[in-house]
Amino acid sequence: MTIRNRTCRRGIAFVAALCLGLVSSWPALAEDADEDEDIVAELPAEDFLREVRRPFRQEAWGEATGSVQYVSDQHGQRRGTIRLRMTFAPDSLHAQLVLNDHNVYGLEQRHGDAMPAQTRVDLPEKETPPGLFEFGIQPEDLTFAFIYWDFKRELPGETYLRRPCRVMELAHPQGRGVVRVWFSGSHGYPLKAQWYETGASEPWRTLELKGAKKHDNDLWFIKEVRLDGKGWKTRVRFDHAELNPIGKEAQPAPAR
Repeated sequence: MTIRNRTCRRGIAFVAALCLGLVSSWPALAEDADEDEDIVAELPAEDFLREVRRPFRQEAWGEATGSVQYVSDQHGQRRGTIRLRMTFAPDSLHAQLVLNDHNVYGLEQRHGDAMPAQTRVDLPEKETPPGLFEFGIQPEDLTFAFIYWDFKRELPGETYLRRPCRVMELAHPQGRGVVRVWFSGSHGYPLKAQWYETGASEPWRTLELKGAKKHDNDLWFIKEVRLDGKGWKTRVRFDHAELNPIGKEAQPAPAR
């Protein structure tokens, strides 16, 4: 299969929610929730972001299965299945996402000590319609590259899904608008993001992570990802996700 590449200078420091349905919390934080919140409350905004952006520090592999549904006033309804397998190392992440058993997308991330993570998304040369982006999904949704946009300011904290959040406004490196990200105050993972065009007061696109549940190794399983824009919405629901040390065999996925 011939592929073409898209290269991004900004990457992800934790497991991408759309790729696996798992996001990492901070291993440095204590188990006691009150103590966690005290530590987080004392961190300056840029130190907070630095912790959030740290790469996954174990050698492991993960896999997930799920479904995706897209509803648009203009294009009607589309449905699909998602299957994904990933491998993690302290300096890299590799993933393969299969949509509807036909379209295969590759993802590679490299982390360096003195440089921001670099992410490459490999797309099929010929996609069998509908392709991934026809479901309203953008490359930054797969990589969470937007959390590496330039820090602009911290907004007043808010409670979202009954979780205290720190809200960061980050600017696109090439000046193409801003994104506001709601991070869990005690665990550091993102729960919500809103994209704004330059000078706009209302977001043109919103991402939400639903059904967070504690997993092993300080990871949280995300059961549903929601994307919404004007006249359209996308829902990604995961029915199986796991993360294992290198060398451990997979558990069977539930029958469909």
